[in-house]
Amino acid sequence: MKINLLYKNIAILGFKKEGNSTLRFLQKNGIKDGNITILDQNKDLKVENFNGKIITGNNYLKNLDQYDYIFKSPGISIYTNNLEYLKNKILTQAKIFFEYYDKKIIGITQTKGKSTTATLVYNLLKNSGYNVKLVGNIGNPVLDEIDLEKDEYDFVVYELSSYMLDDLDNYKSYISIFGNIFPDHIDWHKNFENYFNAKKNILKNSENILVGLDLYPKIKKDLLNRNFLTFGESGAYYSHIGKDYYINNEKILSLNPKIPGNHNLINIAGILGVCDIVGIDKLIFIRTINEFEGLNHRLKNLGEFNQITFIDDAISTTPESTIEAIKTYDQNISTIFLGGTNRGYNFEILALEIEKQGIDNIVLFPDSGKEILKYLKKGNYNILETSSMSDGVKFALKHTKKGKICLLSTASPSYSLWENFEEKGDLFYKEILSQYKDFK
Repeated sequence: MKINLLYKNIAILGFKKEGNSTLRFLQKNGIKDGNITILDQNKDLKVENFNGKIITGNNYLKNLDQYDYIFKSPGISIYTNNLEYLKNKILTQAKIFFEYYDKKIIGITQTKGKSTTATLVYNLLKNSGYNVKLVGNIGNPVLDEIDLEKDEYDFVVYELSSYMLDDLDNYKSYISIFGNIFPDHIDWHKNFENYFNAKKNILKNSENILVGLDLYPKIKKDLLNRNFLTFGESGAYYSHIGKDYYINNEKILSLNPKIPGNHNLINIAGILGVCDIVGIDKLIFIRTINEFEGLNHRLKNLGEFNQITFIDDAISTTPESTIEAIKTYDQNISTIFLGGTNRGYNFEILALEIEKQGIDNIVLFPDSGKEILKYLKKGNYNILETSSMSDGVKFALKHTKKGKICLLSTASPSYSLWENFEEKGDLFYKEILSQYKDFK
């Protein structure tokens, strides 16, 4: 049964990028402004081209049971805001999309590497001549990108965050990719179990499932009677040894990718699975992978300044992802930037990796910087605690050894100081350009 929104009393909960998009979608589909209420914490909210009701400030979450449907923005947690009792009324753009779109979908989720994997799958299909659309966590809201009544693509590649998957009970796909999982977004999901269960929704109603080899033992029971194959290092169905790639232990091809890191070599094995399932020419796969230079803020080489190589890995917001970044530049990192929003992560293994790699200089941002510092007590480090990116870059230019790397990979989210990881990474580069000439 399709969701019928006509003549219903509808709330839009959260009015940033996706909330704006939802309003446009509702208006376009004949929902009158009088049937729409916008709810947002921002007291100064102004909404153009809207004649309905707006409720802002501290009371924006009150009396929610009066609405027939509530379009919730992904950033608003049903757990921390005690909205679980409204689950049957809550809608999301993802839920509407999967309700109405019936062409081939490739869904992708994992804690680290979603955007890179989604982009490479998109590039692979596009280079093969398919009419393909990339949507989800990586770009604009899906209902802005796809007209559910008119648009028909050969494939839609959908990058799905845990927020999007949390209550997505109508998910369906041609291919699902679930590569890895680490504790993340626990402040939103309340606990790791909820986070993991949200991610596992991508396994539902999928014709073909590609699952990371290391992840497989954790979801083995969820894959009973499912059509799945593993990807990863030796032992997976789609595997790699170095830059050589195998299908069912038979060597198929060799690659020379520009993107660094063993985690990316593993993700490429999953993309080889897409290539195999869809039936794409292996030469197109090789060209697609070898030409890809990576995404901004993901192990991005910003260049050499004063004989120091600066790497922007602002996207890494968990200890596990930062550990992978450190391993990528084995023994070559002299300075690292760490810290941000405190989500209660355990930084013990990260601290051990920093010690093992011989990293000398550490910039620590609040709030989690204080927590990271507890695990660094054993080492003889040169540490700067600061909330200023300018001071951090000045410290790095002064103390980083010539010929070595300065890495921005904070192992924590950005929100304590910046709007998002993009702002953090952009500011890092801006400060480098502004200051490096002073240290020649």
